[in-house]
Amino acid sequence: MKANVTPQASSDMAQSSNSAHNNNAENKKDTALVPNVSIEDLKLMKTYLKLIKKQQKELSTLKKKQAKDQSTMQKAHCTQVDKMVSQNEKEKTSLEKLLEKAIKKRGENSCQELKKETEDKIQTLTADHKVKVKDITAQHTKEWSELISSHSSEEQVMKDGHVTQQCEHLKKLLTTVQEQQTVQLKLIHERQSKEMRANQAKMSMENSKAISQDKSIKNKAERERRVRELNSSNTKKFLDERKRLAMKLQKEMEQLQKNQREQLEKLEKFNEQTLPRKNNVALKE
Repeated sequence: MKANVTPQASSDMAQSSNSAHNNNAENKKDTALVPNVSIEDLKLMKTYLKLIKKQQKELSTLKKKQAKDQSTMQKAHCTQVDKMVSQNEKEKTSLEKLLEKAIKKRGENSCQELKKETEDKIQTLTADHKVKVKDITAQHTKEWSELISSHSSEEQVMKDGHVTQQCEHLKKLLTTVQEQQTVQLKLIHERQSKEMRANQAKMSMENSKAISQDKSIKNKAERERRVRELNSSNTKKFLDERKRLAMKLQKEMEQLQKNQREQLEKLEKFNEQTLPRKNNVALKE
């Protein structure tokens, strides 16, 4: 029998356990032939660690992009406010210069009315500026809150997606490992059966040889009778041995299948508790 096992699966299996190949033990050795694989074992496998590294890189890239977006918005907001303040100062300075020019030309006493008008204009300008600053600040606050909210949602979507990928990959790994466990146990069983048949054939030959060399047997008829008796005895003995081995191998395979069902149930429960609720159904399908 040829076992079709991928190099990656073999590599991952090697990380999870050291397989025991001693065939002399019975019940306690059943699970040791193909050791159980825990969720933590799966998480230590190369392909899972590679996935985690890839996800960390994706999240880091997203956070850098978001930080850049936030910095760009902050700079844009500061530039807007600076321009507004600069424009207000420019308009105030322009009014003050016009007043100074008039006073120099006509004298302060002749410019009282203009002075009052200028003060009123500056007050109006200042009041309008405060309103504009208040409005733009509110607008900036709204834009900033929306950006942060958008970034938070974007990050959560990515994290949820990563968790889904992790759960799917763990299930895929467990399936691969269990397939290899089954192949591995079948190979062990085939070897045990082959060894038993070889030992039985060897024993039969040795017994026949012993009869042929037994000098106490005086004639051919007696020798043939002894050979027939031996063959009959060996046939019954060998069939009983094969039957016992078949029962033992069947029990080991059933134990493996039971262990694998339990492993799968544990993983499915873990995934159900770990996954975002909306993704639970999709993974089960």
